[in-house]
Amino acid sequence: MRRLTKHLLLTSALLTALISIIIEVYFHPSPISTTIVYKSLASPSSIINDFISYFRRHHHHHHRKAACNDSKWSQLIPPHQSGAQILTVDLNGCANFSSVQKAVDAVPDYNPYRTIIIVDSGVYREKVIVWENKTNVTIQGQGYLNTSIVWNDTANSSGGTIYSASVSIFAFNFVAYDISFQNTAPAASPGDVGSQAVALRIAGDQAAFYNCGFYSSQDTLLDDKGRHYFRQCFIQGSIDFIFGNALSLYEVRTYSTFLIFRV
Repeated sequence: MRRLTKHLLLTSALLTALISIIIEVYFHPSPISTTIVYKSLASPSSIINDFISYFRRHHHHHHRKAACNDSKWSQLIPPHQSGAQILTVDLNGCANFSSVQKAVDAVPDYNPYRTIIIVDSGVYREKVIVWENKTNVTIQGQGYLNTSIVWNDTANSSGGTIYSASVSIFAFNFVAYDISFQNTAPAASPGDVGSQAVALRIAGDQAAFYNCGFYSSQDTLLDDKGRHYFRQCFIQGSIDFIFGNALSLYEVRTYSTFLIFRV
């Protein structure tokens, strides 16, 4: 009786697995390893482990597809930039990259055409450098309260104020929309030396920032050199929170205190 029950259970498992594989092949024609079938013929009980492993792999694959909305990226491309190269970044594995720096590194060197890096909502904890050979780059977030690049270097930890920037830009014709740049180093106490913490350093010519945020406690925005344009941005900090030698235009809306400056 026990042998009959065991035989029936194995037969039932075999039939269930074969039916499931046939359904998978019919409705989702992706390659299936034939080793499952061969192993099953040699050892009926092995199909249970093989099938469970197979199901987990494909269930994870389909779950990832269901969670990702690839069509959203096309909706985020500015109409006037429809011919530009598009790179996408998010934190969930649903884009070309999960790191802003990796997306920047993928831009062709000295590209004469515009490359748009669309960054999904989230906090990207990384130090980003746009070197001078990465020309004509646009970084587009989903609102400066929703998308941010964050690091926490100081003049002490990085070897100097100019090196403490969370984001440094040296390339020509850089543009940013709807994103914030933050340095989250602790605020300096009175008398502290080397606590400068730059959120963004811009040293490339002809750069523009629209609806962006800049946050730090000290020396927030290093407007280093070149010609730059800031429109409808939010800059917060204290003690030289905007400094540098650039020739820049800030379109000011209003400012409420010495520590918070809207442009």
